[in-house]
Amino acid sequence: MGSSIITRDITRVACVGAGVMGHSWATLFAVRGYRVTLQDVSEDNLDRAMAWMRTALELMAEKEVIQESEVEPALSRVHPTTDLGEAVGEADFVLESVYEDYGVKREVFREMDAHAPEESILATGSSRLLITEIQKATERPERCIGAHGFNPPHLVPLVEIVPGEATSPETVEGTRALMEGLGKTPIVVRKEVAGYLGNRIQGAVLQAARDIVESGIATVEEVDLAVSTGIGLRWALYGPFAVTYFNTPSHLIDRYGLSGLVAEGFQEHSLMKGKTFDEMVRWRNDKLIEMLRVLEYLP
Repeated sequence: MGSSIITRDITRVACVGAGVMGHSWATLFAVRGYRVTLQDVSEDNLDRAMAWMRTALELMAEKEVIQESEVEPALSRVHPTTDLGEAVGEADFVLESVYEDYGVKREVFREMDAHAPEESILATGSSRLLITEIQKATERPERCIGAHGFNPPHLVPLVEIVPGEATSPETVEGTRALMEGLGKTPIVVRKEVAGYLGNRIQGAVLQAARDIVESGIATVEEVDLAVSTGIGLRWALYGPFAVTYFNTPSHLIDRYGLSGLVAEGFQEHSLMKGKTFDEMVRWRNDKLIEMLRVLEYLP
């Protein structure tokens, strides 16, 4: 095996699949200065993706996330092609966002493996499939990994780093470092499971929401309002575990029946560690006011 990819800079990226997720990833890589090859089987899909990218970049400039002068240079760093071999042939990091199916993913990984440089990392943007089953299609399973972003990944910070059974620690660290450098918030999923982390939480919430509507407790719109104007606002700041702390800081463990790893996790929670309760409340309320103004609930 040659030298690890993490010992040299990743400068060339290939995004395979130019749909909703693929074009958004390409937007992020391009605006961060990477040379990007965007591949799709359809010229029409590529034309649409480039138009979507322009729209995304122009909005980012309008909202002063980037400078207006950065739009054209970012677009110029993206090379669209229908040739998969050309797309991945010189890439240091390859991220596919094709149809969510084991057969399709394996075939794409076989082709990427055949054409990408030996030291390249091959990543899937799958939202639920097991990486272990996908990496078996390649001759470099140790360099295959999941990098699941949330739509749209050029704006939403979270990315789940999902190793398979054969994924090397170097690949995990290289991917984590790359995503962190993009400004993402990477979380390494510690145990491979279908649906990973975010979608398992989202799925549980959606099932509860469906049950509420089917039971006649509330309408679809009322459920959405309960989340978007209530628990969702708070979760955006602290997440479900930390939010419970504000309700009963002195009796948290007893009231919610927390034990084991959950109880231990509160002791090391970075959002709470080293902060007083009053400091946390002030920060929460300050951010809530800012969010409510953006959402036009406050003047």
